[in-house]
Amino acid sequence: MIKKLISLLLAAAFVFGLTACGPRGAAVPAARTGEPVRVDSLTVVVAGEPATLDSSRANHENISLIYAFIGDGLFQMNSDGTYSTRLAESWEMEDDVTMRIRLKPGIRFSDGSPLTAHDVLWHYIRTSQQAVSRSQFMFIDPVNSFVEDDLNLVLRFTQPWSPAINSFATGRGMIPSRAAYERMGEAAFSRAPVMTGPFRVVNWVSGSHITLAANEYYWRGTPNFRNVTIRFIGEPASRVIELETGGADIAFFIEGSDIARVNAIPGYSIVLGDSFRYFVLILSMQEPLFQNRDVRVALTYAIDQHALVEAVTDGIGTVIYTMGPPLVIEGMMEMPPIPFDVARARELMAGAGFPNGFTIELHVEPQPIFQRMAEVIQAMWAEIGVQANIVVSTLATHEAQTGGRWQASIRDGTAQVVENVWTIYESAFGSRMQGNDPWIDENLLRLRAHYAGDPIRYQLLEEVANHLFNIRFTYPIMTMPSIYGVSDNLKGFEFYPSPGALSVWNWALYR
Repeated sequence: MIKKLISLLLAAAFVFGLTACGPRGAAVPAARTGEPVRVDSLTVVVAGEPATLDSSRANHENISLIYAFIGDGLFQMNSDGTYSTRLAESWEMEDDVTMRIRLKPGIRFSDGSPLTAHDVLWHYIRTSQQAVSRSQFMFIDPVNSFVEDDLNLVLRFTQPWSPAINSFATGRGMIPSRAAYERMGEAAFSRAPVMTGPFRVVNWVSGSHITLAANEYYWRGTPNFRNVTIRFIGEPASRVIELETGGADIAFFIEGSDIARVNAIPGYSIVLGDSFRYFVLILSMQEPLFQNRDVRVALTYAIDQHALVEAVTDGIGTVIYTMGPPLVIEGMMEMPPIPFDVARARELMAGAGFPNGFTIELHVEPQPIFQRMAEVIQAMWAEIGVQANIVVSTLATHEAQTGGRWQASIRDGTAQVVENVWTIYESAFGSRMQGNDPWIDENLLRLRAHYAGDPIRYQLLEEVANHLFNIRFTYPIMTMPSIYGVSDNLKGFEFYPSPGALSVWNWALYR
């Protein structure tokens, strides 16, 4: 009885945290109807190029979107926020730290070799030990987890782990071939990983595109498209031009100002709905300038949140007062609005010893929405004497150039469960936030140890949310809808609230 109860609580934790129509009652669009069209090629344009295709490093939508074509996890997240099995045939929780998994038989990688439980365990242990992914997978117990045979394994956790299924279903949870990784080496594998998804990587031209071909060994049958080209086009207007000229079948991340333009293109229309994507201003916990809380509060008081969101999103972004995306219902309690008060911000800066302000770096990724946001914040901070020098680069480039030093940055995220939203504050996460708050580390560990239905969990959710709001190392800005321009020929297109990463699963590709 206890095994069944724990399994139900684990599953319920994710359904409770995800099932929703969208914030403020927004409607989610229905899937397009009609029989899928079998054609030779599909062309997709996206906003950015991934840094790698190693699934253990899948911490960005640029990687996750491509993994929707080439990868599989043990589970999948459905469009209604529930979960179902994918590579796993069945699973059960034997106790609150022991998950027994049976894989579906007959699944092969894109090179024809069989998927086995050895691949799964190797990948999760590897992911739990890498700095870039440890914060999410550190709860895998490498000593006491084991393979029973090619289809069966037992995963043991170092403590109860409430977001386990979500982690096994998304980016970093996608299972690669251990043999191919060891044969090819990390560098080559990260450019053309051998996975179990419906497509395989054929060619990657840096700065231009990735070409995929149908995986002849795909366990769900031949996809409706034989070839897929994913093109990297950073400028939003240029992505729309690709639709206007017939150069693309689908364009991700359409700007609000371009919605009417896309709907006016013959044979194309907009698919739009609420998403998990949210933007947050981050102040490094290890930056000396930010050690006085009054400085951090002053920087947030100097921002006119509504004017910022209106200016950078053409009015389609939604101001948030939660410590993460509102779609994550569990734990995303509303906080008091942070006032826009320049006079008070100046007083706080003077009291903290900075009457004339200071100079800092504000890092953003090379996408127009980040750069526009940085420019608006730069102008607002100038009113209190803070000169923000905007640095535009990829995360990897910035880390290499600065030796891992961060000051201020703007981050977007698409995590779907509260623990994974808040992991950026943990010391183990490192990048950008550079957490060093033992209270946060301790209580996020405690939070993960309590499944849905446990009163302690809901007490911790409230305590952690209040703490994160009060320390003011982050300033939640907005959530953005997912907006796609889609050819009318693509029947069966199903909207997902996670931008890019899950929007092609269970779509016409596999029907």
